[in-house]
Amino acid sequence: REPRPALPATTTAAHVPVELGGVTRLVPVADIAYVEAQGDYARLHTAEGSHLVRVPLTTLEERWQPHGFVRIHRSHLVALHRVEELRLDGGGMSVRIGTAVLAVSRRHASRLRELLLKRAGG
Repeated sequence: REPRPALPATTTAAHVPVELGGVTRLVPVADIAYVEAQGDYARLHTAEGSHLVRVPLTTLEERWQPHGFVRIHRSHLVALHRVEELRLDGGGMSVRIGTAVLAVSRRHASRLRELLLKRAGG
């Protein structure tokens, strides 16, 4: 098994370094709505678009939990404050963040519901 790539210190802070065409841009963690696993990479989704970083989703989950990110599926991590809707349909659950509708696995459903209710003050 390959060792995990080392993350720059800024990944745990308020910004994530993202490279595009030889230019490194600092994306505020607060701007990230959700993260999608893509192999050894993670795609960070913001209102302005998406950015691919070579960091496993598990690493981001560990580092960004204090920033309000929660795992909802083996391939998705969401910023709890960005969740606009929790949908129950056909025995499944999903969340809506902007125009994106993301599946919630059964494994993560009860914890997500608990966190959303807690956030709403219930």
